[in-house]
Amino acid sequence: MAFLDNSGDIILDAVLTDTGRKQMAKGEFSISKFSIGDDEIDYGLYNKDHPSGSAYYDLEILQTPILEAFTQINANINYGLLSYPRQDLLYLPTIKLNEKAGTAATVSSRGVIYIADNSTVIPGTSTTTAKSLEADLGSDKSIINSGDRGSGKFIFIETGIDTPDGSPVGSSTNQSNYILSVDLADNNFLVSYNTSWFDSIQGPDTGSDFSNNTAKSEAILSVTMTDGVASSTSTEVESYASADINGLLNRVYYVNDGNVDLSTTYSAINGPRASFTAISVTLSDNIAQSDYESFGRLAQTQGGTQTYDYIDSILYVKGASTQVTLQLPVRIIKISA
Repeated sequence: MAFLDNSGDIILDAVLTDTGRKQMAKGEFSISKFSIGDDEIDYGLYNKDHPSGSAYYDLEILQTPILEAFTQINANINYGLLSYPRQDLLYLPTIKLNEKAGTAATVSSRGVIYIADNSTVIPGTSTTTAKSLEADLGSDKSIINSGDRGSGKFIFIETGIDTPDGSPVGSSTNQSNYILSVDLADNNFLVSYNTSWFDSIQGPDTGSDFSNNTAKSEAILSVTMTDGVASSTSTEVESYASADINGLLNRVYYVNDGNVDLSTTYSAINGPRASFTAISVTLSDNIAQSDYESFGRLAQTQGGTQTYDYIDSILYVKGASTQVTLQLPVRIIKISA
């Protein structure tokens, strides 16, 4: 990997990917779309208070070296820029993990959400991985049971306009004006997962609900999980596949109680909310002990004395309409043999 010195001039370094070269060799190459990324740019370098005037506001950004282009798919662009056909968008939604509501799973102090493989137990007992891990962590808030479609924990995700000062507020009117009227609500989410470790992805059915239309303005999270639908969308990541799951309208709205917005007690979004979804997973039956040895770690403690084997992985979540993305670190874990 190398950087190209642009010395104040904008340089576009472009190469064909390996696939593009094959198409060109066959005489079938044509450009139908291109992607742009700004991974190298630190927008904090923009200095609108520069003493020499506006010509110098973005000088440091313009002089930032850019990465040399590579031929591999997605080798340079990790966070691509997005294209929206509308020209009247005042705000764009973000995507956040909700760790506040109901049975939503939380990220552990180790920075992961645990996926418990309960196929093994502590020798001589009936204690499963999930129960043992709950005792070691002091809580079950970060633990999801593989294949659980019932009332257990799940990963809960929200999208919406999240602002530090909560302006505009998350009212139904602002949801209509800033989200629904400009088509920024995701009716589906794409979840990409490593097929070596995961057999399937579950998401909420269309009857699931997240709302605070109650007498005490408390939010109610009611989710029934159903299998996601396999997607033909290319993940461009080796051994990964994708599944489509439902996204539903977030009906948690602003409630003013003494200048305090009560809705943020349950929601991770501080502003007009768009969609929500939930994720649970089913582990593959083909994960062998040798996989834990080759791709994970063995006989590790997680806050107690019991030892576990685990494999770390990433789930990628993308809004089908907005293209907002979220990476979720998960830890597949089982009691050591």
